[in-house]
Amino acid sequence: MTRSTLALLVALAASSASAAEQVPLYSNLKDWLVACDNTRQCTAISNAAENQADATPTWSLSVSREAGPEGAVRVGLFSYNEASGQPLLDGKPLQVKLQPGQLTEGAVPEVYSAQGADAEALIAELRNGQRLLLPTAHGDAVTSLNGMSAALLLMDSVQGRLGTTTALLRKGSNPASSVPAAPAAPPAPTWQAPKPLSDADSKRVLAAVREAMRSDWQPEMYEDGLPEGQAFALSEREALVILKTGCGAYNCNYSLYQAPLDHPQQARKASIAEIPVFEDLPPNGSVEFDPASGDLSSFTLAMGMGGCGFTQRWRYDGKGFAPIHASMLGTCIGLDSAYWPVLWRTAEKR
Repeated sequence: MTRSTLALLVALAASSASAAEQVPLYSNLKDWLVACDNTRQCTAISNAAENQADATPTWSLSVSREAGPEGAVRVGLFSYNEASGQPLLDGKPLQVKLQPGQLTEGAVPEVYSAQGADAEALIAELRNGQRLLLPTAHGDAVTSLNGMSAALLLMDSVQGRLGTTTALLRKGSNPASSVPAAPAAPPAPTWQAPKPLSDADSKRVLAAVREAMRSDWQPEMYEDGLPEGQAFALSEREALVILKTGCGAYNCNYSLYQAPLDHPQQARKASIAEIPVFEDLPPNGSVEFDPASGDLSSFTLAMGMGGCGFTQRWRYDGKGFAPIHASMLGTCIGLDSAYWPVLWRTAEKR
């Protein structure tokens, strides 16, 4: 992981809760983190306790909620080790009986879950507790509830629920109808896959761009020689060229270009829109282009085994690449990237 990438993660994790109405939002609150995307859908996740900041917790608690008057609530409990019983709140059994988890991707599956009214009852039970203990086949695992109330309060604030009957923490008499509607997600660009480049055209375009842009990519090379590269058709007139300029322990650096197929030596840096919250962060880590969807993806790890980092995804819109999705987990708690809090989402056109 590069220093600039690490600095970005630290800056994001240190975001102030005072910017509650500005989304996307990512904030650390004691032993919890909160993330809300551009549609004000929010996720709060229990973090490592302050006295265990350098240790990877064996399990975590997640609270997620959609925006709007009818915003659905979901609680998930994720554990690397198999659970051997229901969780205990400060040493006592929970009043709410949890259901088996449904999310199973990655090495840390969801072992228990609660939705709807059960999720809200569980949250009401947990918010004044200190810690939640999970019996597992390899001993008891503990997650801190220190900061949970602040996290729920921030979620309610972002979604305009404070003082309403729908609030998770500070309920009031205002009806659900007073909660603002969820902002609509911007539409994702449509993609019409062009005819793929032949092997000969791919090699021709790649060689021409690599030579024409030598002064641009060569200073970024970690070693002598030519960078690995790929070329893809974006349209009947234009190609995308991806050059890998070097790799560290588990992330790589790239240079990306758009090039006319008939004059690839006239290539220019690819037009890739910044995703809010990820300003000044070009595609890096592991970069791929999917010719079937037109999606350009970037997956950056914050540790070699995964479990934390950030993802970005764009789609070609005929001129450049527009953002369609982003997620981040700035604390290494082992969750698969499929469960990282989303910070940017779009709606597919129908």
